[in-house]
Amino acid sequence: MNQNAVLKRGIEYHTQGQLDQALADYSQVIDSAVAEDVELMGLALYYRGAVYQRLGEHQRLTDDMNRIIECQGEIPAELVAHPYSMRGESYVAQGQLEAAVSDYTVIIESLEGLPTGMVLSAVLCRGETCFAQADYARAAEDLKRVLSSQWLETTGHENAQELLAECEKRLRGSTG
Repeated sequence: MNQNAVLKRGIEYHTQGQLDQALADYSQVIDSAVAEDVELMGLALYYRGAVYQRLGEHQRLTDDMNRIIECQGEIPAELVAHPYSMRGESYVAQGQLEAAVSDYTVIIESLEGLPTGMVLSAVLCRGETCFAQADYARAAEDLKRVLSSQWLETTGHENAQELLAECEKRLRGSTG
């Protein structure tokens, strides 16, 4: 069975909640693709990281995302942006907010040619993380950028507006 088929089977196991089988398939692809196909290895690492995310295994997720990020320049920017985003989410879950902000900032400022939605998603995540850090000015700036884009759907737009209003309220409270 070729490694693309093994990856596809792993994804099917993953979507069915059969995580042990998915991990086995992803690991097989990673082990066989290391020297041959960096992009295929990156995809398998990403999907394996997604399983680790579901399992709450943050260090394993981070290790896999770091391996993909190390391949920057050899794989498409989108395949690099996803690991930064996933690693950022993991950092937030672990309370490592500054590390999360740093990862979201890389997506926003350093990766060329990403789809607008991917960049705006990182801006929104960074804004929410800055809010959690009590950096209300930076959070408000990011939220305004996302809201001015008309990118969010109704519910997301309303949530972002509420968070922006809370930022502005807290900023007024700190100066008044």
